[in-house]
Amino acid sequence: MRITRAQLLEAARREVEARAEGDGLVAAYAIGSVVHDQALLGGAADIDLVLVHDHAPLETREIVRLSDEVHLDIAHHDRQRYAQPRLLRVDPWLGPAIYDPVPLYDPQHLFEWAQAAARGQFLRADHRLARARSFLQRGRAAQASLDAAAPWIATLMRAALAGANAIASLAGPPAAGRRVLAILENAAAAAGCPEAHAGLLRLVGLDASGPHDFADWVASWARTFDVAAPLSTDPALQPERRDYYLRGFQAWLEAGQPHNVLHPMLSLWERSLTTLTDFAAAEEHLPAWKAATAALGLSADAAPQRFLELDAYLDHLETFLEHWSARHGA
Repeated sequence: MRITRAQLLEAARREVEARAEGDGLVAAYAIGSVVHDQALLGGAADIDLVLVHDHAPLETREIVRLSDEVHLDIAHHDRQRYAQPRLLRVDPWLGPAIYDPVPLYDPQHLFEWAQAAARGQFLRADHRLARARSFLQRGRAAQASLDAAAPWIATLMRAALAGANAIASLAGPPAAGRRVLAILENAAAAAGCPEAHAGLLRLVGLDASGPHDFADWVASWARTFDVAAPLSTDPALQPERRDYYLRGFQAWLEAGQPHNVLHPMLSLWERSLTTLTDFAAAEEHLPAWKAATAALGLSADAAPQRFLELDAYLDHLETFLEHWSARHGA
């Protein structure tokens, strides 16, 4: 039976109802792919849910399994984050989330009030530019933390994705999740900067000479993830996320668009290996990783060149933002 958007939202509502009487819950809303009926990929889905509390929550993110195919990815917020909602207009992540969600619980009308204020002039050019510049600053911060002597691929990808999302923010919401590269392709085109997508693909190694054995890489990633997940506290590496990723990656392979797995897969793979290294359990998983990164031009000796390419990429995006600002009077 096909999982529908209505079923996913109903599951989110049931979770909210179960929590409504406790833990100071004051508001709840769904965001992300479920809002636009894009949560399902490869027969698996997650539901991005934001719970707003009347106090600072002990944990900021929580993964809850609902079935083999579906889990909740819950963000916990303190209501103080919404105290000055006009400032949310320029928040690069929370602003777009509050602009276009599915409200699920709001007995005190806190969310309604915050959303109304945040939506006012949200699409004005200077506010779009502010969100874009915030993403670019995050990209530069990640770039500054790169260290060729440490695992660097996930950091490079985080920096590049932040830059790409700077451009995406000019046209709509930022991209994330299993569809991140596909979303960015459309967003970059809509913003008039296709290089934001093309450059990101080059940075993740799509232009390398290969051979590109995507199916084998996905299988190797899955084996590494299976060992790392029980050892990790990283929400992205929780066992409940395994089939969500794997089914999504397999769906891209079957659709003839294997490049769409690269950004999320490589980042998760390296993070899994970092966890295994901490437990002295990475050795048997390293050969497959090294073979994949070598084929993608992301081996250890490629770090200096890739760092230069990232710098040039972010420079290009920064120049585009300057020109966009001038054209739009922002």
